[in-house]
Amino acid sequence: MATGSRSSARSGGAEPLDPERRDWLAVGLTTLLVGLWAWRPLWDIDLFWHVVVGRLILDGGVPTQDVLSAADPTAPWHTFQWGYEVLVAVIDSLGGLWGLKLFHWALFTSTAAAFMAALRAKGLPRAPSAGMLGVALLLVEDRLRARPHLFELLFVLALMPVLLRDPQRPPPSKAAELQTPLMLVLLAGLWFNLHAVSALWWVALVGAWVVDRPSLVRGSTLAGGLLVGLGGGPARRGLIGAFSSHRSWPAELVPELQPTWAYGEAGAFGWAMLAGTTLGLLAAGHLIHARAYRRGPLLAALGTGIAALLMARWAWLALVPLTLWALWRRPSWLPVAGALAFFGLAAHTLPRWSLEDRAQVLEPGRFPVQACQQLSAHQLRVPLDTTPGWSGYLLYCLYPGGRVLADGRMVFGPQVTTLLLDREAGDLSTFDRAVGQFHTQALVWPTETSPPLDPSRWRRVHQDPVAEIWLPKPMWGIW
Repeated sequence: MATGSRSSARSGGAEPLDPERRDWLAVGLTTLLVGLWAWRPLWDIDLFWHVVVGRLILDGGVPTQDVLSAADPTAPWHTFQWGYEVLVAVIDSLGGLWGLKLFHWALFTSTAAAFMAALRAKGLPRAPSAGMLGVALLLVEDRLRARPHLFELLFVLALMPVLLRDPQRPPPSKAAELQTPLMLVLLAGLWFNLHAVSALWWVALVGAWVVDRPSLVRGSTLAGGLLVGLGGGPARRGLIGAFSSHRSWPAELVPELQPTWAYGEAGAFGWAMLAGTTLGLLAAGHLIHARAYRRGPLLAALGTGIAALLMARWAWLALVPLTLWALWRRPSWLPVAGALAFFGLAAHTLPRWSLEDRAQVLEPGRFPVQACQQLSAHQLRVPLDTTPGWSGYLLYCLYPGGRVLADGRMVFGPQVTTLLLDREAGDLSTFDRAVGQFHTQALVWPTETSPPLDPSRWRRVHQDPVAEIWLPKPMWGIW
C-alpha cells in the first residue's frame, strides 16, 4: 500500500485520460489551431453578388433575367445557387458583413473538425489523423473562401463514410437500414438547391455507392435524390442555364477554370498543389491495383483523382483518394507530411494578412469602400464599368439598381468577353467603347492605374487611396 501511495503521490493523484477523452481533446486542440488559421478577412469577390441575388429573391422571387448586367439586363438568366444566396442574404440582413465572416469561418472550421473526428472513428491514430488534416488543409486552401463551395467540401466528406460502410454488416434494425437512403435523399435536396452544379458530385458518389452493391433500395435512393434535388424549378433551370453558358466562360478571365497544371505558375504553393493532385491520382491507381476496397470506393477514388488533375477548381478533390489510401496503408510518415503542409500553409498565408488585417471584416485596400460611399451619396446607380474584382462589391453597395458589365457569375455575352480580353491585352480604347457600346455611365478604377483618358470626354470626380471615379461627358452635370 505504501508503494501505491507513493505512486499516487508522484502522479499528483490525477487519473489518466481515457482514450476517448484524449481523442476529443486532440480534435478540440486541432480545431482551435485550424480556426485560428482560417480566421481571415473577407476577400473573395463572389460573396457580394451572391448576397445581392439573395436580396432579389427575397424581394421579388427568383429572377429569370440578368437584371444586374449593364450590357443586357433583359437577357435570360437563372441562378443555380439560390438556396445559398437566400441564406447569405438573410445572414447579411441580421449580422452584416461580420455575420457573413463568422458564418463561413464556423462552417469551414466545423468541417475540418468533423474530418479529423471521422479519421479517428475509422481507427487512424491521432498523429496520422492530424497529419492527414494538414494535407487536406493544403489542398483546400485555394477554396477557403466565403462561397457556397464550402458546402461542397462538407458534403463530399459526408459521403465518404457511406462509401466505406461495410455492406456485409447488417443494420441493427429495419429503421436503421433506411437511415442511409433517407439521409442521402435529404442531402440531395439540400445540395442541389445550395449549389446545383457541385451537387453533380452527389450523383457521382451516390452512383458509385449504387454500383458497389446494386439493389432496389440503392437504385431508388439515387432516383429519389435526383427527383427531390431537381424537382424544384430553380435548381433545375439554374443547372440547365449553367451548362448552356459554361461553354462561353473564358478561362483567361477565370483562373479556377484552367487546367490544374496551371498551378505550376503559382510558385511554391502552386507546385505543392500539383504534387498533391498528382499523388491523389497515384493513390487511386495503387488502391485499384491492390483492390484495397470494394468497387464503389475505388470508382470514387479514381473519378475524383482524375477530376483533381483536370481543373484547378477541382484540385482539392485529390483529398478523396489520398484519404482512402491513408486509411488503408496508415503510413508512418503521414505526421511528417502534415507538419510540412502546415509549414507551407503558414509560409503561404501569414505574409498575406497581418494580425491586424485578420481582425478586419474586409481585407484592407481590396475594395472601393470610399468610392462606393460617394456613389451612394450622389445616388449614382447607373451602369458601371469597373474591374471584375470590384463588380460584386459595387452591386452589394448600390443595391437596388446597381448594374455592372461583368461579375463573377460569368454570364456576360460574347461582346463583353471580347471587350474584357482586349482590355487584358492593353487596348486603351475599351473604356470609350464601353460607353458607346453598352452605355456605361461611370468608371470605377484602381487609383493611379487609369488609362490616359481624353479630358474632353472624361472627368475624374473622386479619388481615394484605393479607387477613382471617372464620369464620361454626358454625366458631368450630375456630380
